[in-house]
Amino acid sequence: MRRLLTVGGATAVVAGVVLSAASGAYAAEGLPSAPDGLFLAEWGKYVAMGLVALAVLLLVVGLFLKPKRAELTLEERVTLYASGGGAAEGAGAHAAPTTDQLAQFKGAAESVLKRNTSLEARIGARLDAAGSGFKAPEWLLLHIGVVIVAGMVGLFVGGGNIIVGILFLVLGIIGPWFYLGFLKKRRAKKFNSLLPDTLQLMSGSLSAGLSLAQSIDTIVREGSEPIAGEFKRVLVETRLGVPLEDAMEGITERFDSKDFAWIVMAIKIQRQVGGNLGELLDTVAGTIREREYMRRQVDALAAEGKISAYVLGGLPPLFGLYLFLTQPGYINPMFESPLGWAMLGGAVLMLAVGAFWMSRLIKVEV
Repeated sequence: MRRLLTVGGATAVVAGVVLSAASGAYAAEGLPSAPDGLFLAEWGKYVAMGLVALAVLLLVVGLFLKPKRAELTLEERVTLYASGGGAAEGAGAHAAPTTDQLAQFKGAAESVLKRNTSLEARIGARLDAAGSGFKAPEWLLLHIGVVIVAGMVGLFVGGGNIIVGILFLVLGIIGPWFYLGFLKKRRAKKFNSLLPDTLQLMSGSLSAGLSLAQSIDTIVREGSEPIAGEFKRVLVETRLGVPLEDAMEGITERFDSKDFAWIVMAIKIQRQVGGNLGELLDTVAGTIREREYMRRQVDALAAEGKISAYVLGGLPPLFGLYLFLTQPGYINPMFESPLGWAMLGGAVLMLAVGAFWMSRLIKVEV
């Protein structure tokens, strides 16, 4: 009888387990569990999709839709030619938007920039230095589209995780500015490398009996970019009444070029004191050529240090992002406790100090 009770008790226990499991299953069906971490709700994903569509529209408007060029009358063409302007400039001045949406977007961007003139000046100066064809309002629209797309891509890549979305959002904010800085540095490097040959051409033109303005026009016709475009801008500004020295100083400010500052100084000294400008430019060209040779030599010697700095600085955040995307359960506890946030703050601080220290070590000014 005791044995039967034992068997019956075991049966009862097993039945209790089965009943408990069944009740747990029903409870699981009735109350779905929320995912761990900071994740976006289902409705938020649809909102994100709508914002992505809006951002793509902004990108299309900024990149592909161009204003229609109004046809100029014969009288307007003659007036523009006599004033030194080109047909392209006149057409740009009479540009009309292709769509009402484009006009509204540009109008909103222009109103924002008018309220913040310093921002407009910074954007315009950076676009000029980078050689971009965008105006400040157009770049602002494009930048907003990039920021929205980057944030939404981060949400989709992270499976709705808000932290990944914020990270991509920050990348979208600073990425376009770094891209303009990259274009500016590349353009300035090419500009400085072409200066010795440009001075040689200018010196030869002056020795042949041409004036300084005619020698600049020769550089515009026979030079290569970005030298030709910048000297063409100098000619246009001088025709509008700007002194030649001031117009050339504008090139120095856009490229932040010490070598070209020497050229402007040499022209100013020759204008005040007199002398043979061709021989003076030959001397300056020789000095600039030696500086360019030494600059390239230093770049070659510092190349290994630069690559090491890039690898050491980029490996920790990239590896952390890889773990966050592939093994979220392994790294999520760091974002769920104050100690984890303190460790992250210390790591970011030490990484920033190390990156700054390495940048000072590998930067050699010539």
